[in-house]
Amino acid sequence: MGKYRDLLFAILLFIVLDLGILVFNFFASTQLEQDASRINSAGELRMLTQQITKSLLTLQVEQKAELPTQTSMAQLNQGHAGFVRSLDSISSSLSGDIEFTVFGLNPEDLRDATRKVQREWRPLDEVLRPVVAVSTPTLEDVDIAVTKAIARNIRLMALCDDLARDIETAANTKTNRMRQIQVLAIVLALINFVYIVFKFLRRLNASDQVANAARRETEDILNTVSEGLLLVRADGKLGGQFSASVHKLFMRTVHAGDDFRALLDSMLSPDRAGEARSYLDLMFDPKVKPLLLSQLDPLRDVQVMAPAGVSAPSRFLSFQMNQVRENGVVTELLVTVFDVTQKVRLERELAATQDAARSDVEDLIRVLENEPALLQGFLFTARGRLAELNQAMREVGRRPQAYEALVQEAARLIHGIKGEGAALSLTAVARQAHQMEEALAPLLNRSDLDGDDLIPVVLELSRVQDQVERLHRVFERMGRIAGSGVVQASDVVDAMIDNLRTLSQRVAGSLNKQVRLTAHLTNVTLPAQVTQVLREALPQLIRNAVVHGIESPSERVGSGKSPVGELRLQIEHTADGGLEVTVSDDGRGIEVPLLRQRVAQTRRDASSLTDSQLLGCIFDPHFSTSTEVTEHAGRGVGLALVRQLVQQAGAKLRVMTQPRRYTRFVLLFGAAG
Repeated sequence: MGKYRDLLFAILLFIVLDLGILVFNFFASTQLEQDASRINSAGELRMLTQQITKSLLTLQVEQKAELPTQTSMAQLNQGHAGFVRSLDSISSSLSGDIEFTVFGLNPEDLRDATRKVQREWRPLDEVLRPVVAVSTPTLEDVDIAVTKAIARNIRLMALCDDLARDIETAANTKTNRMRQIQVLAIVLALINFVYIVFKFLRRLNASDQVANAARRETEDILNTVSEGLLLVRADGKLGGQFSASVHKLFMRTVHAGDDFRALLDSMLSPDRAGEARSYLDLMFDPKVKPLLLSQLDPLRDVQVMAPAGVSAPSRFLSFQMNQVRENGVVTELLVTVFDVTQKVRLERELAATQDAARSDVEDLIRVLENEPALLQGFLFTARGRLAELNQAMREVGRRPQAYEALVQEAARLIHGIKGEGAALSLTAVARQAHQMEEALAPLLNRSDLDGDDLIPVVLELSRVQDQVERLHRVFERMGRIAGSGVVQASDVVDAMIDNLRTLSQRVAGSLNKQVRLTAHLTNVTLPAQVTQVLREALPQLIRNAVVHGIESPSERVGSGKSPVGELRLQIEHTADGGLEVTVSDDGRGIEVPLLRQRVAQTRRDASSLTDSQLLGCIFDPHFSTSTEVTEHAGRGVGLALVRQLVQQAGAKLRVMTQPRRYTRFVLLFGAAG
């Protein structure tokens, strides 16, 4: 700071002068406002004296002629009140001395002139008060007031003129002296400003010479280094020297003096940029040792996005920071930037391969753990349906309507396989089915489809088939083919319920929710057809209940509920020998008004639908109350699939709900035979 002491002192003096001028201008404006008010008040006194005299004479004439006196009385009252108010205002504004003495004026001169007006006014005021105090004064009081006003009017007007002249003279004196002070202060400030500019230019010239010398010494090195090298000062700005590779690594032009934090904000995601800012603040703390923060470095292997409007693949960079200390203070950070794009991509490919292998192993384990009858039913059904879908894609006609219908059917089929696979904890199958849903999603509700649009779907379909076939081969080799005949509730239904319970827990965990699935069964025997329907439909209903029905723990506690949502599965015989399957939850229920608003986005007749018809809309294909598509919801396929399965089985489907209380789905199967 020593070499900049004189410059800093000059800047401080300039600031003081500016503040002084600002304060003085505020003081001067206040004085001008007060002087203007006094001048106006003094001018009003002379006018009001004439108004009072004129009003009295008019009032006297009107009373003698027995004419209405309202107008003259109003003018008299107005003149009297205005004179008293103006005189009091002038007197009270002259109570202080500082505003006059600071400019070399004697406030007593103005006070003497004011007292003269007050002495001349007082006798007239005394005879006017009985007149203005009543609405109809006596002629005697008016005559006395007229006599007094005529006698004192000339003298009072002269004194008011003298007072106005004295106030105006004092105001002019103050204005001239304030102008002189302002001119002097501005001249001093300008002289000081010229000095500051002169000193600053000299310092800037010296700094430029040093910077140019340093640039010449390091330019060759920086132009040949492949890594990014740059300095970040304590104020967060980039230093004047950095390697030429920085522009390429950052995919944007970088200039000396750029804000490094703002640069990171433009390259990184908001969350990672916020972490990077905090990390930079820690690195500039002299008490912090960089080695202790190496494990917390948020700038290791980070994805950097290209600027908006620039078409370029993203990069992965790793930032290494070292503190530059001077006298124990961190003055700069030396930042080294490495391009780790290839390394990160290889690691991700390896991780994806390992994850896929892990899922395959887990699915193979599930072959051992799952109920053979359930697994057999899923594998045989999935293989058959996937084969039929593959054949349909080969034989689809050229009409756009045929493509559209095929895509709709494929979406329902693969969603059913995904749900049943998830219920059986076949992670790889469910994941691959979800990938096929992602390929189908852009094609739904399109009327201009052609064969080229189905190419990504065919590829994903082959992957799903490969996954199912792999499991089927393992299943066959292990000899776990279940026998034919009637499926008993004791060996299949229990396994199905266990799978559904695991599915509900897995879906709830991914949504930060808590659920408990309880099952209530009577001594039931499930026909094969019903078992097939339940295998495919129940995972959809359970997933729907967890995603849409059950609230978050905090929301449930706020509504007076237990933080754990209750799911209930009940299977029992009906009085006519049929079978009733009920899936219910104690969640938020379905708000019919909100549902109507959602339906109105796709149907013009939403306002005319009954509540029952509105509830039926939740089974429409691709209708969903979710605002975003996730692995578990948002495509509007699950409930549509349930309705299709129930209709194909000749059963009935009902839904009952009460807002903030429950939602209940009931499947009614008729008596067999």
